[in-house]
Amino acid sequence: MSDYNQSADIAEKQLKNISKTMCYAKWTQVSMHLTNGKTHSCYHPPLHDMDVDSVKANPKALHNTAQKKEERAMMLKGERPAGCAYCWKIEDVGGRSDRIYRSGEYWAQNSRSDIIDALDTGDVDPRYMEVNFNQACNFSCMYCSPHLSTTWEEKIKEHGEFKILDAEGKETGHNNLEYLQEKGLMPLKIRQSENPYLEAFWKWWPSLYNKLEVFRITGGEPLMDINTFRVLEYIYENPNTWLELSITTNMCPPKEELMDRFLSKVKKLEEIQIWEDKNRWNPGSGNNWYVNMALKNFALFISVDSVGSQAEYIRGGLKWDTMTSNTMRFLTETKNTTVTFINTFNALSVPKVKDYLEYVLKLRQRFSASNQGVQYIPIHDPYTKHNDYEIHPRQRIWFDIPLIRYPDWQTIQILTPDFDKYLEEAIDFMKKNSDVSDFAGFYDFEIAKLERNLAIMRERVDIDQNKIELDRKNFARFFDQYDERNFLKFVEVFPEMEDFYKLCKNL
Repeated sequence: MSDYNQSADIAEKQLKNISKTMCYAKWTQVSMHLTNGKTHSCYHPPLHDMDVDSVKANPKALHNTAQKKEERAMMLKGERPAGCAYCWKIEDVGGRSDRIYRSGEYWAQNSRSDIIDALDTGDVDPRYMEVNFNQACNFSCMYCSPHLSTTWEEKIKEHGEFKILDAEGKETGHNNLEYLQEKGLMPLKIRQSENPYLEAFWKWWPSLYNKLEVFRITGGEPLMDINTFRVLEYIYENPNTWLELSITTNMCPPKEELMDRFLSKVKKLEEIQIWEDKNRWNPGSGNNWYVNMALKNFALFISVDSVGSQAEYIRGGLKWDTMTSNTMRFLTETKNTTVTFINTFNALSVPKVKDYLEYVLKLRQRFSASNQGVQYIPIHDPYTKHNDYEIHPRQRIWFDIPLIRYPDWQTIQILTPDFDKYLEEAIDFMKKNSDVSDFAGFYDFEIAKLERNLAIMRERVDIDQNKIELDRKNFARFFDQYDERNFLKFVEVFPEMEDFYKLCKNL
């Protein structure tokens, strides 16, 4: 059994001792959209408001909202918050949900005393934080929205909303700017310097930073935002050897110099420094010196949902060759970094899922333990002589396959049973390449996640068939409009789905 599953086993026992619905992530994990004042704990629950007056008075209210405290109280009593339906659904079909996996993560385990101190009424500093500083993005991914992408916003202003059917079969709009504005999802129409949520974040940041173990910058496209580079510079000037920093990017920035600047900042973080920390390392012992990089690890999260032209279709703006080239450049020019491919698993991810895994496997083989070896990095210290810093082999290539839940017409459950074979073949491929001794195979928990996706896809038989029919109608409607606006032809890019497309079109 992998360490990952062992950690989940431990967490599951701990959670049961508290309540049957307990989840550490509700306390110790946060995702914040500073563009519009929205937040949730992990990325599964719906977003809710951060009260601007509370945030101005107490920056910790960016995370410790009134709604989260109510949901924490429910979990302590064994009740199920409705917003956490993603995990309840997986558990109801006998699966192990992210509630368990997330609670087993090292950063969640390290926060147990903080959770006990805070319970349902106190404030807690998260150990895992995701931040969206800006909606600026040069992509218009099919499942995304104008409130998360300036390119999407521009396209909706040019072409108008998409015309789909509602539950009653009446025509309605999708990605309607007025609706998104009414729901408070569109970014505030103010300068960043006037944004109260951004101001509160930077006030909280110096104290928050001391406990952070995972900090993720999302978007929009983070390489297009000045705050991303401000974070990188702060970490270099204030080393934190407990910190895992990550950035979620499309790896196709609109200007090549942004990639150059980004890589130079990351490589600077990898310089071996010598610094003193009197608070966290042997306090009072007189032995408070670090010889290390400015942080524990830098992780790059790359959003890509298939391969080749199908990946480009799903994520409008993606150039597959550019993405793969920049990824290889990142992996070869940096040393103490990891790359995780995030496949927001949707109906269009299914036909090439095995090809996707083959791409991951080839990278794992290229950066296997035997190919990495022990790397030696010189220490930048003009006064004291030290041995070169050693970096030992590690798993540098990861991937995840979280299921898309919205839009409904892009979920895997709308597919017909003949698509099951693609996941079955992929699972068989993973099992045949499950030797991870050299970091070149697939882990058991990764196989389990794809098996979970297949089980959920097969739930189509338990879903109201009228709902599936509606989603299939909207599938054809949406992609017809998507093709027209982007000068594409669905069946040419997805020949494996031609019969399914015709089925949807005939409806």
